[in-house]
Amino acid sequence: MRPFKFTSKGNDRRHYIMDSLRGKLKTIIILASLALMAAGCGTMPVKKIGLLSPFEGVARNDGYRRLYGVKLALREINRGGGLDGYKFELVALNDFSRADEAILQAQEFVIDSDVIGVIGEWDTDIFAATAPIFDAAQLRAVAPSRFTDFSTLPPNFAADYQSLAGMPPDTQAKQAYLATRNLFDMVDRTIRRNHRLTRAALYSLP
Repeated sequence: MRPFKFTSKGNDRRHYIMDSLRGKLKTIIILASLALMAAGCGTMPVKKIGLLSPFEGVARNDGYRRLYGVKLALREINRGGGLDGYKFELVALNDFSRADEAILQAQEFVIDSDVIGVIGEWDTDIFAATAPIFDAAQLRAVAPSRFTDFSTLPPNFAADYQSLAGMPPDTQAKQAYLATRNLFDMVDRTIRRNHRLTRAALYSLP
């Protein structure tokens, strides 16, 4: 039996196949890289807003009504595509409607550098107790109890709140929603003014 030998024609064929495979492999690698780049471009940075409210104790029901007001405003922002390239998450901490606990939780918000603003306590004395902590950290805190004009609520607010919370909105739910929308309005103005979103920039907004 004659030994098999690669002819010049066979070698050319083998080189052609190998070159073709290399070309296809390069194409696959390039396409995979482009896919990863596209996925990276689609990922929006996430910032957090805080809510300080009672979720246990005698004022528990108030806390959850407020929570759903904040969540509704947050959902509207994120479903609308976020704000100027940012998405947002909510961090809600329980203060038992007590000043001493609110102070501890305010410090937790300060520690988390992704928290750029806080919806503070409804109780004015408790809000005042936490204010020095937020001010020292240049962390914007919104006093929700000052929102008393409900004429600016969108027409579908009550229905949307009912759908989300399973109960009709009360005064505090409306205040929570308006306070959160106010905070997001300040966030939007901060980004347009500074071309970026930082805690200090939001705090310094007039």
